[in-house]
Amino acid sequence: MIRRLYDWTIQMASHPRALWVLGVVSFVESSVFPIPPDVLMIPMILARPSRAWLVALVALVTSVLGGLLGYAIGA
Repeated sequence: MIRRLYDWTIQMASHPRALWVLGVVSFVESSVFPIPPDVLMIPMILARPSRAWLVALVALVTSVLGGLLGYAIGA
């Protein structure tokens, strides 16, 4: 199961909507997803280094929002 999730995230790195997928993966990872968004971020950044800060910002914001949701659920 973990291998299938890993393969899926690598495949999504080249998808036209990769930033949206990264946002969803990062949001869900902060609560329950077993694969960190780094697996998706690294190929995205290597493919287009000029968008590295945008990719990092999307991952940061969505991860924090997912963490806040997890906190709210726990509270």
